[in-house]
Amino acid sequence: MKVRTRVPRGLLRFLAAFAAVAVLGASGLASAQITIEQQNSPGVYRIKASALHSLGITGMDVTVAIVDTGILAGHPEFAGRVLTGYNAFDGSTNVTDGNGHGTHVSGIAGAGKDNPSSKGMFGVAYNVNLLPIKALDNRGRGSGASVAGGIQYAVDQRTSAAVAAALKPFAINLSLGSSGPSSTIEGALRNAVSAGMVVAAAAGNSGAANPDYPARYAREPWALGQIIAVGAVDANDVIASWSNRAGDTKNFYLVAPGTGIYSTYAKYNRRFKAYDATYATLSGTSMATPYVTGAVALLKSGWSALTAPQVAAILFVSATDLGATGIDDIYGNGLLNLERALQPIGTLSFPTSSGSTVTASGTALSASAATGAALQAAGRDGLLQIAGFDSFGRDFEVDLAPTMRRVRPAGNSLTPMLAAVDAAAQRVYSYNGTTLRVAFRSEATRLALGQPVPAPGGLGLGDGGFSISAFDATTGRELLFGMSGMGAQSFGLAGELARRGEAQMTPALANPYFSLASQHLHAGIGLPLGGAVRMKLGVLVSNPPVYTSEGAPQMSVSRQSMSMAEISGELDTVVWSAGIGRLQESDSVLGTTQAGALNFAGSAGTNVASFGVAFSPAARVTLGAQYTMGYTGSVANRADSLVSGYTAGRSEAYAVFAALQDRFRAGDSFSVTLAQPMRMVSGAMQMVVPVGADENGSPLIASRSISLRPEGRETRAEALYISPINRHANWFLGVTVRH
Repeated sequence: MKVRTRVPRGLLRFLAAFAAVAVLGASGLASAQITIEQQNSPGVYRIKASALHSLGITGMDVTVAIVDTGILAGHPEFAGRVLTGYNAFDGSTNVTDGNGHGTHVSGIAGAGKDNPSSKGMFGVAYNVNLLPIKALDNRGRGSGASVAGGIQYAVDQRTSAAVAAALKPFAINLSLGSSGPSSTIEGALRNAVSAGMVVAAAAGNSGAANPDYPARYAREPWALGQIIAVGAVDANDVIASWSNRAGDTKNFYLVAPGTGIYSTYAKYNRRFKAYDATYATLSGTSMATPYVTGAVALLKSGWSALTAPQVAAILFVSATDLGATGIDDIYGNGLLNLERALQPIGTLSFPTSSGSTVTASGTALSASAATGAALQAAGRDGLLQIAGFDSFGRDFEVDLAPTMRRVRPAGNSLTPMLAAVDAAAQRVYSYNGTTLRVAFRSEATRLALGQPVPAPGGLGLGDGGFSISAFDATTGRELLFGMSGMGAQSFGLAGELARRGEAQMTPALANPYFSLASQHLHAGIGLPLGGAVRMKLGVLVSNPPVYTSEGAPQMSVSRQSMSMAEISGELDTVVWSAGIGRLQESDSVLGTTQAGALNFAGSAGTNVASFGVAFSPAARVTLGAQYTMGYTGSVANRADSLVSGYTAGRSEAYAVFAALQDRFRAGDSFSVTLAQPMRMVSGAMQMVVPVGADENGSPLIASRSISLRPEGRETRAEALYISPINRHANWFLGVTVRH
């Protein structure tokens, strides 16, 4: 069974180190909804069994054997769930409880809930099957032979091929004890351990330092941790004065509520010479023990593939520590805590299609502008919900959607405006027929991009973005160079407009694939082809810094490079540019990087083509448009991961603009741009993920294809006015609307 869990957003920063998950579903008792039945069952809430109940885990299809004084099978709380029992004294099926103790114990473990006939209380595993075995007489006494015979009958039912799986007892409840060991009982318990059963045994009520037998057998190596000694605590979680302590059995000892426990009871009616179904309040480690038995049934019901040693170990490690820190001589492992038992224990891992496993540690998905909308939608649609397995092989439903993040802050609506201001502030120098254009990235733009600003006097060439173009009018040749992601100043229609002194349009018309080569260096050469036609050859190489949220794991840095060739020309008032390029990415696909369970290692190639045109219908007025598209080939993932690769896909972007210069004063400009940022038109991320476990606990694997095409189209409209203050500064006013 797969238990639904979630990776909470608040804990994602720690997912890299701790693989934190939390269970969906509340435990505890809401006071506004208390019924008489709930009010009479406080112990169920104290051990937090409602955490499993809320997930539909109630003991269904699990059987527990109650070796005791028998049971009142006709009690309404047990309707339809009492199996044919066994009388260890005479071998019959007569298990009539003439004492009431066995009925009381059975109710704590498995009395029904919301019973229309009687709503007195309910048990820990209120849908569990009960196998009553009468090994104690109506005075509550038995012998080593009767107890051993009762245990052995449960073992025989467990191992019998004729008994249906759901009716084979998995746990044995022994709310009984003696002052010394018994070789007969020990032999039966050894058989129970060999048969793969959990035994919960009462520690005893004499206030001794060590448990009574048979609970004390839990410390023996042959018990394999499958025998649990159970002590009793009061309503304040303090060990009851009369409860035997953990002592030398502390490693296999738990405590549970054991004082003033209200449960089912059998009371003799002298008038009718029959036993009436009623309720009674009793105290003792006998009452604490069935809380553990019921807990065993719940875990087995939730994960049918769990073995007896695993179930017991989960209860031990998830217990609430009481008394001295750690396992101690009084409380042993501590108070039974089913809410914690429901949580994954150890490292959460995910099996892959190759047979290996990956862990949740460091899992992160950094979506790019091209893939982000579609991947976020996939997360909302539950396509990133998978099954994770803890160290006990239990499967939990985990949502990886919250692991989606950006390595570098995306900036804000000011980013393109500030970039335009930077471009407009480029410096132009001329000497002996050579024109030198220089543009720098301002500190304001660095902040908007999420980049740190160096201390005064600390800015070097490697810290700030710049673009340099040297044009020789005599030869028509041009040399281009820049750093920190300013390639748009040099290539494409944006570069041609910048060369004509209309650099404020370069951010809006920048080739969107340039941005995938993070913080790139660029270099190129321009050559005349004749007339007004020119050719440029260039290359971009990424040089990305790594930005992470505080406390989040640092992702591996992917690398990108792009080579390009383009031709451009002028015809009267028309400027045009057409180019092709090849974007090569290492360990990313269109800027999307992944780590941890979603790790991606591979080389992706994208062929890019772009065309742009601008013209001036009137003096100081420029209109234009640019369209860019890319085709990314399919790529397989070389890493052990839940992501097997990407299918081939197509992407595109466009922008149209209008600009007016020198409208109100010399050097000012007003522009309006309508753009569609890069989006995927086709393509998918391929995943092979665990989605649950079969009845044997083996992972169920399924393939998922997550489309990278978003449902809608994002458009961005921007109006920007830039005006010079002086030779060294501009001011601007702008507005951006995204839809």
